[in-house]
Amino acid sequence: MNKIGVGVAATFTAEPLGDALRFWLAELDAEGDAEEAVAFAPYDQVFPSLLDSGSVLGRAGAAVVLVRAEDLVAGQDGLDEVEAVATDLAAALRASARASGTPHVLVVCPPSPEHGSPEAHARLASRLARAFEGDRAVSVLTSAEPYEPAPEAVHDAFADRTGNVPYTDRYFAALAAAAVRRLHALTTPRPKVVAVDCDGTLWDGVVGEDGPDGVVIGPERMEIWRELARQVAAGRLLCLCSKNEEKDVREVFARHPELPVGLDDVAAMRVGWEAKSQALRSLAAELDLGLDSFVFLDDSPVECAEVRAGCPQVLTLRLPADAAEAAAFLRHCWPLDLVAVTEADRERTRRYQEERQREQARGEMSLADFFATLDLRVTIAPAGPEHEARAAQLAERTNQFNLSGARRLDGDEKFVVDVSDRFGDYGVVGLTNVRTEGDTLRAGAFLLSCRALGRGVEHRMLAHLGALARERGLARVALAFRATERNQPARDFLAALPATVEPYDGEEAAWYVLDAADAAAVVHTPGPAEERAAGPAGTTGPAGSVDAAASAGWAAVERIATRLTGADAILDAMRAARPATEVAGASPVEAAVMRMWAELLDVAPTSVSDGFFQLGGHSLRLVQFMARVRAEFGVELPFDTLYTTSFTVAEVAKAIEERQLADADDEELAGLLDELAGLSDEEIDALLDSGNG
Repeated sequence: MNKIGVGVAATFTAEPLGDALRFWLAELDAEGDAEEAVAFAPYDQVFPSLLDSGSVLGRAGAAVVLVRAEDLVAGQDGLDEVEAVATDLAAALRASARASGTPHVLVVCPPSPEHGSPEAHARLASRLARAFEGDRAVSVLTSAEPYEPAPEAVHDAFADRTGNVPYTDRYFAALAAAAVRRLHALTTPRPKVVAVDCDGTLWDGVVGEDGPDGVVIGPERMEIWRELARQVAAGRLLCLCSKNEEKDVREVFARHPELPVGLDDVAAMRVGWEAKSQALRSLAAELDLGLDSFVFLDDSPVECAEVRAGCPQVLTLRLPADAAEAAAFLRHCWPLDLVAVTEADRERTRRYQEERQREQARGEMSLADFFATLDLRVTIAPAGPEHEARAAQLAERTNQFNLSGARRLDGDEKFVVDVSDRFGDYGVVGLTNVRTEGDTLRAGAFLLSCRALGRGVEHRMLAHLGALARERGLARVALAFRATERNQPARDFLAALPATVEPYDGEEAAWYVLDAADAAAVVHTPGPAEERAAGPAGTTGPAGSVDAAASAGWAAVERIATRLTGADAILDAMRAARPATEVAGASPVEAAVMRMWAELLDVAPTSVSDGFFQLGGHSLRLVQFMARVRAEFGVELPFDTLYTTSFTVAEVAKAIEERQLADADDEELAGLLDELAGLSDEEIDALLDSGNG
């Protein structure tokens, strides 16, 4: 979102929305001048503010208008007025948006339980939503979803009665989040392409190892598919970008006809073994789109880092590994929001499939910088009893990088390969199985899980065998190879080695033999560096660099989608952003009062002698403070106690404690009276006699 200010008009007292709006503008780095980031129209002046180009709505970069049906029509008896009010309000909103040229968000807020009419609210919300369906200048919210708190946390009857502040802090936080999210969708360019990984993203399991029947698409994963279906229906292009065999991926689709997204919905795919940054560049060339129009979703931190380094224009987002958390992430992923969808949008995938044209590749990038910073740690050690189950699993399930296709481990010695990097621990992902024949160390099994493939682990495994052979005075290292339908990555690895081939056991099997010294010297060398061609968004920096704006972009999106997903989390983040208010010697009640004032006022109190009004407090803030005291301490403070020059932290804390004691005494007295009312005359006489004694 650009550096903008937000103008707010409401049919009720909405100033408590201001703190949450400013929080979100700061979160999006869109606040600008803090003093003018958010401005409020006069109380209950919605129509004049919309029709006056000089109002805060006309001067701001964006407008938020909040209305309640009960403030516009006369309750249940005013149902007939709803149509006319909705027509007038729609006309005023259109006029304001046209005159200002800025986006407007209208929020139809829930009615109060005491005085509102649910029927009038529903009718007004429905009428206005229809009036602006597909409108790109005025957008209507009929709830605070997906931030809506529980119903009991929405209304504040005390604050509504006292100062016409109808909602709790939690609901104002939810309203602000929903409104800013909609403004973000209206003012920020939307990505055109969603590129998605497969293993660990679209399904649980690794299709290359588990097979198309072995991967799992449970209810939580199905939610991810449904979100992708919504993206396709809204006109986004869906692409698959996965390190796999393409036929395996296609087979998963074929065996799951219940999926809400089929291969016909996929605009393009890159399923193979090249770096995903290169795959995305190839997809961009095929679709004739800039990389800055892509969102890439993957559960692997390593793959995400590689794409961020190689394609900084792409918005690369790491999905949580847990399926339910990943589905929630997508629901809170702001860049995936779409406000207005046209018929042309809905036909976009078909158009790209029909009119797709190949262009010359825009170039490749070097991965050297990325791998240099990966801090890959490979530990190769003799297999022990504790590795037996994992070794058997690797032999059974590894397909893509299994040189011999071996399922049984018959060698004299087994070595397991444990891998970690700066992102985390892969665990045991590789295995070699060797025996000595004459002057040769022969590896009958040489395999590596595909989740560690392509990062140089396989080269270190071979170098380990070369070093081991030299230590034992052996001249050669031989790797058994047998071609299978799935081990093309293994073939590619062997083809790049300085090896001679010794066939055995038919045409499909061979020994790839290297001098021990050559094997020990094998290192991983990423593909050749080439100049990266500039896409429509302009040129990029050197390979491996990520400009600050792109980095901040994905970081902010991930933070919002994982941490700021509900009203309580938003309020906690707002409190954490404020300065600490701890004062030595303050009582627990005084500390609570200071915390509330710090959250409500521009200046936090520094001592228990600070006064509310001296710190910038005013009548609205006073109503909010009283509502918080009532919610936290269960007492109501009278106005005559607060409207004094001695309204300090210490004095108000004392008043709260006195009220609590008085309420406790009243409750104790009421309890005694109830107990006496339940006694018989004889029991009362006995109590009196015992008292006299």
